[in-house]
Order: sequence, then C-alpha cells, then structure tokens
Amino acid sequence: MVAKLCLKHKKSMVTTSYEIPPIKELDSEAKERGLLILNELGEDPGMDHFATQMLLDEIKADGGRVIDVHSYGSGLPSFKFNNNPMGYKFSWEPKGVFLAAQVPAKWLDKGRPVPIDGDKLFENFKMVDIEELGTFEAYANKDVTRYVKPYGLPNDVTFYRGLLRFSGYCNNMRNFWKLDLLNDIDKFDWKGKTFRDFAVTLINSKSTEELENKFAEYLGTDHLSDIMMRLKWLGLFNAEPIKLENGSKLDVLIELLLKKLTYSPGETDMTIIHVDILAEFPSGRKEHRTATMVADGEPNGDSAMAKAVGLPPAIATKYIFEGIIKEVGVHMPPTLPYLYKPFVKELAEHGFVFKKRVKKVN
Repeated sequence: MVAKLCLKHKKSMVTTSYEIPPIKELDSEAKERGLLILNELGEDPGMDHFATQMLLDEIKADGGRVIDVHSYGSGLPSFKFNNNPMGYKFSWEPKGVFLAAQVPAKWLDKGRPVPIDGDKLFENFKMVDIEELGTFEAYANKDVTRYVKPYGLPNDVTFYRGLLRFSGYCNNMRNFWKLDLLNDIDKFDWKGKTFRDFAVTLINSKSTEELENKFAEYLGTDHLSDIMMRLKWLGLFNAEPIKLENGSKLDVLIELLLKKLTYSPGETDMTIIHVDILAEFPSGRKEHRTATMVADGEPNGDSAMAKAVGLPPAIATKYIFEGIIKEVGVHMPPTLPYLYKPFVKELAEHGFVFKKRVKKVN
C-alpha cells in the first residue's frame, strides 16, 4: 500500500521489509517514473546482506569457489541481561515476533531446495557455534532461493539463513505450537477469565483440578520439565484475571509474556550478525571465512535493535540525496552489490563493526 502511494505521489521509498512479490511487480512502473523502491535495509535483512557481499567479493578476488553460505541474525538480551528462564526479551513489536516465526522457510542443500512449513520451523532447529560468543540455537528464516542469482552463487551451493536464539527457545516454541498458543486467527471472549482458566482451554480440560499434572501429561512431559517450570514462572497457572476482554490465544500469551519478558531500566539488548562462507581456492585449500558483528544497546538510551533497523534506511536515504545511489526500479542490497562498501564503513562509525576471520579446513 505504501509503495503504491509512493509511486502515485512520485516519491522514492526506502524500507526495512522483505522484497515480497507484490513489491517486485512494481519494478516497471517505478522505472517508468524514475523512482527507486529500496528494500531489505534493516538488521536482518539488511546488515546480513552487507556482510555476505563483503565476504563474497573477497573470495571472488582470491579466485575462490563458494561451497556453502550460512547467514544468521538475531535480536537478544545482552549476555549480562539474559536473566530469565525464557532466554528472551522483546526488543521489537511482540506480535510481530510470533507472526514472523510462522512464515515458511526454504534453504538449499547442495542446490536442492529444502522447504520447511511455518509450523515446522522449530521441529528443524540446530545448534550453531560462534567463536568468542558461544553456542546458539538457530532456525531457518525465509526463502533463500531468491538470493542465489543476485549474489552470483553456484547452482550447487548450500545456502542457509537463520535466526539465532539462546538455548531452550526453540523447544519453548515447539510447545507453544502444541498448545495452539500462536493462533492469532480465532478470537474469544476473555471477560472474567483468569490465566488459569485460559490454561484449561489450551488442553481441553473440564476443570482446574490437578491442572499442572494434566498439562504435563498433555505435553508428554512431567511437572519438573523445563517447559513446565517456565510456564509456571510465567504465571500461566495463576488465578490472575486476564485484562484483555476479547482477542486470540496469541494475544493472551503476549499479555502474559509482557509481564516478565521486558527490559528493566538500564538493561540492554544486543544484535548479532554472523555470516560463515566455506570456499575452495585454486590451490585446493578450503577456508571458512566469517564476518561477525555484535552490538549492544545503550543503557537507558537507544536499543541495539532500534539502531540496527533505523540506521541502514537513514544512511540509504542520505546516499540517494547525495547521488551515491542512482538506480531506479525495485532493488535490495544483493542487486546493488557496491552498497556494502560505504555502508560497512559508515555503520562502523555507529558501533556496528564486522570482525572477519579465516579458518582453514583440514
């Protein structure tokens, strides 16, 4: 809707959002009007593109052939403030977190597409080790196939884009799915209901008696399991009134989570971008080349997520005014490969610095 209004009023558009097909379809009209619609300029997507393009250019300059690409982004509590059993706090719109976690994904295994349905993302998570940072969980993020051609990747490439979370998050989400807690379609009347009443409806129980035991049995676990202890900590089994009068199960879940998963004064979040590319070079040697960016928010100031999502489109807008970006039509960073150089330099001035490493494969 916004893009169409921009075309109508002859204004270019810069956005952090994914370049979805309806936007791509506006390419011809944008070119005819001499306008630019520039997408995917946030943290992820956005900064991840810059790191990927930077490594790809260096590998190409050294005569290398790309074998696989793994790209990860995240918004998490700073290590110091990862202090709740859920391993997460909201640094952006809560409902958006859960709706985005239901979007189907697709990655490439040696060129073969591997689709993952939106309700199976957390049935297919994995562990990722990042030097100097630790081990994280990762689940697939969106469809990578549309980036293969713009990046100039080979047809047999392995390509995975994922989101990083602290350990335990993905199994929490698996259980949320089992309980239908991510359902934002069906609406219910919650007037006069408590969270304990809400818990009863999640497992189709007839009463609140022995509720915790029934809940554990429904999830196929026991009352001392991690998920049960976390749900108790959140207050799901408390006889506390639900403030929401009408809404979805997801709305009630968010009301519950916001009681515990918010940043206290002085606490900070962090953003992580990590790109790992395996390449083979003419001599036969193979190397992992990585670029990692970690940035923390400012205590009682701007969050890392606010800056990571806000700075790239602001910088891009400035580049359009300065004539550094001259293209028209619909674009994203992978279709404007020169963009990463000025962006990486300017983002570093704001504390977003990529640390590069090279590790030879035996």
